[in-house]
Parts: sequence; structure tokens; C-alpha cells
Amino acid sequence: MDEQGKGGLQGEEIQGAPPVASGAELRERRLVETVELNRYLYLQTQQLEHMLLDASDLQSLLEVLLVSMPRHFSFRVAELWLHDPEGILAGLIVGGERYGHYLQLHNDVFAIQELFGLEPDIELIDATDSRMFEVLKSEHGIDYALLLPLTDSGRLMGSLHIGIAEDTMTLGEAEESLLAHLAAIISRCLVQGVNHQQVSQLTMLDPLTRVSNMRGFERDIAREIARAKRADKPVTVLMMEIDEYDDLVQHYGDVRGNFVLKKVAQRISSNLRATDMMARLSQSRMAVVIPGSGESLGSDIAERMRADIDDFSIDDGRGAVLQVTISIGLVTWEPRQYPAVDMGQLARQMGSVGLKALEDARAKGGNTVVLSRLATLLV
Repeated sequence: MDEQGKGGLQGEEIQGAPPVASGAELRERRLVETVELNRYLYLQTQQLEHMLLDASDLQSLLEVLLVSMPRHFSFRVAELWLHDPEGILAGLIVGGERYGHYLQLHNDVFAIQELFGLEPDIELIDATDSRMFEVLKSEHGIDYALLLPLTDSGRLMGSLHIGIAEDTMTLGEAEESLLAHLAAIISRCLVQGVNHQQVSQLTMLDPLTRVSNMRGFERDIAREIARAKRADKPVTVLMMEIDEYDDLVQHYGDVRGNFVLKKVAQRISSNLRATDMMARLSQSRMAVVIPGSGESLGSDIAERMRADIDDFSIDDGRGAVLQVTISIGLVTWEPRQYPAVDMGQLARQMGSVGLKALEDARAKGGNTVVLSRLATLLV
């Protein structure tokens, strides 16, 4: 056996391969090779990555991108365009209307492609660029826009636009690499968020009424309370139940009972705003979360719901017309009036206080609205 054979492949070299560096040479490279990078941008980007990775669902991710990120970097505003050819995102995003023009879903990718060249790359454009007439249209005083293409497996899936009021950002090669890395993280988080939301929607949806179930309600109320705290705006929860539902089922049967429940849920949800959320909590008990609503507005909404169902005639398709009434319990949280630290405890308290108000409404004979208030000491 020759010398090469004794060592197996030890002496074999691959043609064209770079020479193997020794340990000492690698250590020397690590000490010598440095990159000049804006330290503020680097640290802020690191923190934003943690925020993105901690976002529990698609809604939380959008909140980070469109609300938290501009504040975090001291940018004026952020705008997100996403390609949604089949309307999947439109069905998954709850309350997207709250972001107005800053969240745009495009069924044609052409508008997004027009912002970039054949090879989409990060660009910092100024007021002389014609693309400034396409992005951030609703904003005034924006001198520059940072365009970040969002891709999935090489396919352009969206674009993130950051409005900058003055010349506060210089993009060198290192900064562009860092922002490209951030855009890749955002793209990956969006893809995972959509996938998670699709699975989550199946597990948090009531199959009969097609509104959220109890698990979905717990998620919605926790999210809206956190959002209300950040925005310093009130949030109202309505707990409602169909009066004498058990008697209706006993008299007409489960099939008609379910039919009535489905029609009532559809009637109520059809009159809600896009930002409101409805859930079925149990047999005939439902809840509605109304962001941005104080006691007065919440009471008006609840009374309109009660009166609407009272006048609602339900044709069961078999020659019978059924009419039911609902009882509603109402509770509102005002961040300034009831400062809270434990958001989980507050969500549970709002649920229990709302249910107590609902029981009081039922005890009064039903078909009425009862308001109950949070006890400050329990928050």
C-alpha cells in the first residue's frame, strides 16, 4: 500500500478549492477583519428582530411593523404592501382596516414590481423620484422613503416602505446588508405568520356560526386590551345570550335551535364594524369586543343590537317564523380611569364582570341591556 493509501483521503486535494487555513490564520482573520456599521442602526435592528420573532400571530406582527417599528427607529411612518392574489390575507387579517392606507393588499403583483428593478433590492429614494408619488401617498413632509422588498423563495411577496422626514440615514454597504437581513427576517415572519394564522383560524373558529370560539375570544380580548393600553383608548365587551334558548330547543328541536343561533349570530356580526370581533362562548352565549368604545357608545351599540334582534323575524324555511330576544351585559375598560398592570387578570375580570351583568339582565326578564363597572381594586 502506498503512502496515500495508508492515510485514506488524507493527502487528497480538490482541484480549484481554496487552501485550508490553519487555526492560527482563522483567529488572525477574526481579529483583523472588521466592518464599519452604524451602531445605532445595528442595535435597533437587533431589538426589532426580537420583537418580530416574539409576535404570536399575524395581527401582532402587523402591529410591530406598522406601529412599533416607526416609533422604535424614530421614523415618520411605515407602509406595507402585500401580494394577495386569492384574497387569503384579506380573510386572515382581523381588523386590518385600522391601519388604513398603511396596509395594502394587492391582487396583482405588478404594482409592487414597478417599485423595483429586475432584481429587487433595498433602495433609499428622495422627493425627486417618481416612486414617491406611489408610496406613502397619505403622508406629508416625507423627504425620503426606504423601500424594502419582501421575498419568499425568490418570489416578490410584498414591499415595506419607511417614511423619513429628513436626511438622517446614510446607506453604506454594511447598512444595506443589515437591512437586507432584516427584510429577510420580516419576510420569513410574514410567511410563518400566515401559515400559523391559517391553522389557528381552524382551531379558533366555531363551526356552526363561523365566528370565533372561546379560545379565539380569549385571544381577541387579550390583544385588544393590550392595544387599548398602548393607544390609551377604551375597549368595551358585550356578553349576550339568546333568551329562553333551552325552551326553544325543547319545543322545536336541536336542528331549528342551531338554525336560530346561526341566524342571530349572522345578524349581529353583519352590523359590526370591521374592527369589532364576535365569538360564540357556549351553547347560546356570545360576546362582542368593541375597540375604541366607551360606556356611552357601547351602550348605544348594545341597545341597537337588542332592538334589532327583537324585530328580527327568522324564517326557518318550513313555513314557520321564529322570533327571539337577547339579553346583554356590558363592561368597559378606560385605561386612564382604571390603570392596569396585569393585562391577563384584566381580561379575566372584564369577562367575569360582563357575565355578571348578563346574568342581571336575564334576571330582569331578558330582552334588556345591563351595564356593570370594573372594581378599581381588582385591576
